[in-house]
Amino acid sequence: MKKLPISIFLLVMLMAVVSAITSYKATSTRISEDVNNALALTKYQMPCDVVSADTIRCYRNNITIVELRDTACLAMRTVRKGNHQETELIAEANCDFTTVFMLSDQRASASLVVIGMLWLIGSTLYVRRHRPELIVQGIVYGGLIFNNDRFCNATGERIHLTPMQHTLLEMFLKSDDHTLTKQEICDRLWPKKPDANDTLYTLIRRIKPIIEANSNLKIESDRGRSYSLEVR
Repeated sequence: MKKLPISIFLLVMLMAVVSAITSYKATSTRISEDVNNALALTKYQMPCDVVSADTIRCYRNNITIVELRDTACLAMRTVRKGNHQETELIAEANCDFTTVFMLSDQRASASLVVIGMLWLIGSTLYVRRHRPELIVQGIVYGGLIFNNDRFCNATGERIHLTPMQHTLLEMFLKSDDHTLTKQEICDRLWPKKPDANDTLYTLIRRIKPIIEANSNLKIESDRGRSYSLEVR
């Protein structure tokens, strides 16, 4: 769930990019068709093979996209047809990327960008408002947060532990060097049990994956004599 807001934002942004590219390509095609139609109409109106200033003026007047009239031009191109070469008149729009982009309809992509940004801002504010409040007096270590007698990960989500696991993790965090001897743990958790080694081993084995999944910490053993909570 915590990845859903950013996933939706990225999806909306992807849709905006696709929409922008589609509109840009459609406009490029429309520009090409417009100048070619203008050339065909010019050849009909002025059938002379000589390109003059009047030919250029007529050609530009036949262009329906007004923004192209100052840049569009005519050019002669040599092509091979069979065993001989011929020259033909071609139309060129001579417009750059910015011009094509400005001529394209980007309202859909712009709307998607706005929607995506509003979603990102709104979801961020929502997460901040609804996650547990962290006070200065809390303990923070390796992405693990202990505050108001509960444990949370770095995003503020509560970590659910059994009472024994909770007490053990609290002991680790409150220890100066985050290291506890086996005797310290057993005396605190099982003061009336003569031999709690197996019980301690089971507790450590079960809490290890919980700690590693919710923080940058791990539990290391020193030859079975003590345990340390260390940053990975």
